[in-house]
Amino acid sequence: MSWRKEDEIRRRNGLPKIGIILVVILLIFFVGMALIGFLCFFMVGVGEAALLVDPLAGTVSEPRIGPTWGLRAPWVRVVKVYYATDTFEDVIPCFSSDQLEMQIEVLIRWSLDPDKIKELYQNFPNLNYKEKAIESIMAETIRLVTKNFTALETIEFRDVVAYEVEQSVLNRITAEPSLADALIRLELDLKNVGYPTKYTDAIEDKLVAEQQKIQADFEREKILILANATAQKQIIEAQGIAKSKILQANGTREAINLILTINPDIDSEKITELYMWLEAMKELDVPVILIGLGEDGLPIIIQVPTS
Repeated sequence: MSWRKEDEIRRRNGLPKIGIILVVILLIFFVGMALIGFLCFFMVGVGEAALLVDPLAGTVSEPRIGPTWGLRAPWVRVVKVYYATDTFEDVIPCFSSDQLEMQIEVLIRWSLDPDKIKELYQNFPNLNYKEKAIESIMAETIRLVTKNFTALETIEFRDVVAYEVEQSVLNRITAEPSLADALIRLELDLKNVGYPTKYTDAIEDKLVAEQQKIQADFEREKILILANATAQKQIIEAQGIAKSKILQANGTREAINLILTINPDIDSEKITELYMWLEAMKELDVPVILIGLGEDGLPIIIQVPTS
């Protein structure tokens, strides 16, 4: 009887311990499942594509285009690739045909074709295709293009140079097999062409000299035009005065001849002097009075004094 009681007491005392152990086991199980679920859960954002890389099976999945989510095995790696719009900017040192060093600043934009992302990743597992392919293609191509132009031509025909750089770079990138035709909507901008300081200073000095020459030519032309106009004016005025004097002289002669015709006994020299004196008084606006005729038949004229 005592043996049974002792066994029942031991069994009752052991039940709580078993329950605690079961609770702990269940708790560890659920926490582990939650942790595994958290580690295996992944999300893909807008403009992104996700590749599932299984190192054990040696496989790469087709891209999953975001926004989406999924689950993966703990050993599977998720590689996210931004495919919407990407850019790469660089400054390429190069030379003109006359061996002047230039710094060509370019910016290239593109998007990735989601269907070609897997192949692009397989060619560039570190996704460093910008540095490995795009940068080297741009540098090599731009150097080949600029060798066809002199330094001055890159300034005078900047649009032509920019067009040739753009077309050559885009064609080379499109034809590059390692990029797997993954780059679409390609655009390239030639942002700036940098020249050595001495060269730009020389160009500025040349432009200043040309502007000064143009200004000097303009001023000389202006002086010549003004001088010619002044000379023409003086000639016209002189011609007018001469014509006026000729007309005046003709009128005087005709008037004296008329007087002599009426009275041929009058001394022609004296009548001429008198007529010229009257004309001078008229020019000076001096009033005169005709008193009468003298013994020689000439009119007696006196000047009226003014106060």
